[in-house]
Amino acid sequence: MSSEIKSFSGFAAYETGKIITGRLPRGQDLLKSMTKLVKEAEINSGYIQVLGAVRNARLGYFNQKTTEYEYIDFNYPLEIIHCGGNISKLEDEPMIHAHIALGDDQGNSYGGHLAEGTEIYVAEVILQEFKGEPLERVTDPESGLSLWRTD
Repeated sequence: MSSEIKSFSGFAAYETGKIITGRLPRGQDLLKSMTKLVKEAEINSGYIQVLGAVRNARLGYFNQKTTEYEYIDFNYPLEIIHCGGNISKLEDEPMIHAHIALGDDQGNSYGGHLAEGTEIYVAEVILQEFKGEPLERVTDPESGLSLWRTD
């Protein structure tokens, strides 16, 4: 816990560990490929960023009224404007929570929670490890979401 952060609870300071860069395989699921990379690199906490393009996409939106995810499918090619997320542990397994912004050939953009079902055309990845106690996810009773533990 950083001694400089006094107004908030649940904050921690981390050192930067290894940084991994590369391309994910064409035709694969983006979220599954990122998760496989994280597991093989043995990273429990960190940050991941992706640029590239997808053949199709599935985005989620968390509906706060129903406390459930709703999904929208895009069945055509899109550019990855930005995809970023964090890596933490959920039930002792690495989990990626990522959001993605996509653009079409008319300059329209779409964004949301990256869901399985997004197929890679090209994807360059930067993966940054946080050294220290792994970030852990627990169920938040109010939203039902798996959020970072704050105690």
